[in-house]
Amino acid sequence: MRSQIPQAPKESTLPCWVQSPKQANQLGFVGTAAPFSAIPNGSELASRTRALKKLAAYHNIQLQRRDMQNVTHDQPTQVLSSGHTVYYSTPFNTEDTQYSYVSFEPLKTSATCVVRQCDFVQCQPAWLCDNDTHRQVLGVSYYTASPHEQLQISERNAMTVASFLMQAQVNATEYLKQRAVSREGNVHHEVNYNRNAEVDARGTPTRLALHQSCQYGSTLIGQYKPADQAVLNAPVLPDINDMTQQGKLVLGAFGEDGTMTSDNLLSTAIRLAIQDALIELAKNKGITIETQVEVTQHKGHYLLESSEFTINEHVSGELIDLKIQYKNDVPVIYVWLLEIMN
Repeated sequence: MRSQIPQAPKESTLPCWVQSPKQANQLGFVGTAAPFSAIPNGSELASRTRALKKLAAYHNIQLQRRDMQNVTHDQPTQVLSSGHTVYYSTPFNTEDTQYSYVSFEPLKTSATCVVRQCDFVQCQPAWLCDNDTHRQVLGVSYYTASPHEQLQISERNAMTVASFLMQAQVNATEYLKQRAVSREGNVHHEVNYNRNAEVDARGTPTRLALHQSCQYGSTLIGQYKPADQAVLNAPVLPDINDMTQQGKLVLGAFGEDGTMTSDNLLSTAIRLAIQDALIELAKNKGITIETQVEVTQHKGHYLLESSEFTINEHVSGELIDLKIQYKNDVPVIYVWLLEIMN
């Protein structure tokens, strides 16, 4: 997702299921395709097939080849090899994307809804800022060159964030050097600091479903929840201040200095903020001082001349909160992670 706010989509209304696949007690899945195809009914078949694959993956249903071959462009129902009956919506077209919806139940309404906009200042919709359930991750995607792929990119980014949160391997080296320099009879203190870090997602990808989404200009932001609620489920939380003092709850940030990622993607900025917090968790678990620490004294001041800290820890963090603010059209990302003991 780019830092600039693109133009809003032309559509003012959409079928409600496009932005709310989770409606009341019904959870459905949205598949997309280009609205035009050289193959007769190709768009309908592609969007329905993609929706069906999402449903099957989420519910751990093994699709057979004949299940894929039996997808039609117009039949409202289909019986799968597993015995499940699925129900399709009538496809909906915008000028650049076709949407199809599939669920274990027929849609109860064909109502249309005003396109939901993301408002970070007002925290609307509330799930943008409110993560009290501790059972969601956000997936973001800028308006792509192939607009019908925007939803898939959002889902892929959500999976990436979820994998980082479930478990990450942190390897980092921090180098700190302080020295006192005498210039013209005055002592000047110089501090050099450098960090080299790698954070690799080690969590097994979980099954996520899009529940709600909103638009920030032409950027899609989705609320995703796991099939296994225990995966992102939070423990009973003790006092927040105690957790912070114990190093169990840490803040990660990206963009406070007004810079953006090299690829100009918000999804990358969120991932880097999470990495920043994970590194802090790893530091709190254990730091190894690999080089000899030299302490010197100059006119009553004790100085740490040189030290190198090496971090090599397995850490898992749960996203307690994520906030996105915009300053001069540049996103500033804040994440709060709670250490999970595995």
